[in-house]
Amino acid sequence: MSLTRSWRSRCRAHWRRLPAQLPSALLSLVCLTLALSVAWILFDWLLVSAVAPWAPAGSCAASSGACWPFWAEKTRFILFGTYPFDLQWRAMVVCVLLLSLSVATGQMAVRGKWPDMRLFGGIWLAGMAASFVLMGGGVGGLIPVDPTRWNGLPILLILSAIALVLALPIGVMLALARYQTRHLFLQRAAATYIEVMRGVPMVTLLFVGVFVLPLTLPKGTSIDPILAVLVALVFFHAAYFAEDVRSGLISLPAGQHEAASSLGLSFWQTARLVLLPQAVERSMPALVNSTIGAYKDTSLVVILGLHDLSATARMAFSDVAWGNQALEAYVFVGLWFLLSCSYLSWIGRRLSARAAVRAR
Repeated sequence: MSLTRSWRSRCRAHWRRLPAQLPSALLSLVCLTLALSVAWILFDWLLVSAVAPWAPAGSCAASSGACWPFWAEKTRFILFGTYPFDLQWRAMVVCVLLLSLSVATGQMAVRGKWPDMRLFGGIWLAGMAASFVLMGGGVGGLIPVDPTRWNGLPILLILSAIALVLALPIGVMLALARYQTRHLFLQRAAATYIEVMRGVPMVTLLFVGVFVLPLTLPKGTSIDPILAVLVALVFFHAAYFAEDVRSGLISLPAGQHEAASSLGLSFWQTARLVLLPQAVERSMPALVNSTIGAYKDTSLVVILGLHDLSATARMAFSDVAWGNQALEAYVFVGLWFLLSCSYLSWIGRRLSARAAVRAR
């Protein structure tokens, strides 16, 4: 008898909650239906209605699905562009090197276990130098390759990974210069620089780096457009990193700085040992967001004649034989950016979760 009453009471309770749960259940059903519909469309386009990779190129015109022959033939071109075909192993090594360094840096940030900073910085500097040597050649018996033929994924990684790695320490120094109050000239100079860089569009700065910067060099000297763009990107992104780090510095309790001063630490010792470790951890979500935005904005270099991954994709379907495969080309590029940005977002979530655990 008691079991029957308990069952009836539970039924009444569920019946009373039904009106409140109904909208949520309907919304979940709609979302599930949409997700299944999108999944089926993708499955049909990629596999069911797709053209097999070994089929002739002409068969793609009569198909409503993906053209796998296009990916089979043009993937290498999208990745490396017009870089000499027999030397593309060098571009591949550069991609693997920069990706390995980037992934290793992300994993160390997630685990919170860093090696000696001088060793870590030396490894990155060696990787940067090796990237330019491998891509350009002319050293150690490597065949020289003109920078105009540096295309695709290598140029994207060089201009994004290297620029961001160099911009972060500059941004930290700018943040400290603007945060401190002892040297007003230094504080105002840093604030002016940051506000000017944040107020100028990146496209304008890129044009200045490529067309104006060479005019300031001594007569008879020149600067490679790739190096000029890299310098412009470093100083542009440094301003955004500076504000992200400064937000972390401002959020720290005043007692942190006062306690360090009472121990006789100088401002720079206080910043290095006490303030920066906490400020960087607090500003990590903003730093990751700025990193993702900067990474995607690197594609703007195409307006300067530098052919990154999106530009080589457009060149791939510009071929007469593959003129209808624009969707396949941009799906390839979009998938690359989706995977790489998802990895960066995952790092940001892990760092935020670790910071929340420490705060508790």
